[in-house]
Amino acid sequence: MKVMRQLNRLAAGSAVAAIAAVAGAGLAQADGMPGKRVVYEKPWDWGGLYFGVHSGWQWSDIDVGFPLFGSSFGVQHDSPVVGGQIGLQHQFGQIVVGIEASATFAYQNNPGSDPCPNAALTCSARLDDVLTVGPRVGFAAGKWMPYVTGGYANGAFHGFARVNGLQIQTEEARARLSGWYIGAGVDMALAHGWTVGLEYRHYDFEDKTVVGFAPGGIAVEPWRFDATTDTFTIRASWKLGRPDRVSPLK
Repeated sequence: MKVMRQLNRLAAGSAVAAIAAVAGAGLAQADGMPGKRVVYEKPWDWGGLYFGVHSGWQWSDIDVGFPLFGSSFGVQHDSPVVGGQIGLQHQFGQIVVGIEASATFAYQNNPGSDPCPNAALTCSARLDDVLTVGPRVGFAAGKWMPYVTGGYANGAFHGFARVNGLQIQTEEARARLSGWYIGAGVDMALAHGWTVGLEYRHYDFEDKTVVGFAPGGIAVEPWRFDATTDTFTIRASWKLGRPDRVSPLK
């Protein structure tokens, strides 16, 4: 019986201690003392003004004709590219709508080459740069945003002819071709407003005839340019404004 009474006292004391602990915690929170706080991460906001850089590779098919002689040549110019972009977006629920302008510059030291209609010459052509402006429409999926894009493009192309074996330039021509582009990509949000992404674009440019010049600036004959380009780039951008914060649950 003595043992049973001691066990009963121990059980009663434990119960009182437990009730006191719970009551004390409740009183502490009632008196304004801080308790455990639960936090959640604010959903990423894709809206805002952003700018950044991109780099990757381009593939251009360039056809050049000589209308006076009814002849032509065609080359492929593949090269690294680097450039920058600036844009403005607004988010409507999960739909993100914006507009972006970009400038992309191609590595120019290795143009595509092909025999000229004149067998004594080698003809070459290359892409110099592409300027674009157009809309983007994306789908916000947390910190990922796949999107499509398209719009106006303007590409600079350069063609020239050299004497076989001597690399003496006999004439050249430059043309800026208007056109359009269409593409798709995906961006991933990082901390403090940074995003990285991948993007593919296809460009189609108009036919345009320009005057070719010999050394010394002497006009010689018309050159007609026609070209298409494809690019695949890695992008990094920074969005202006205050970074998204982790907020407490109230």
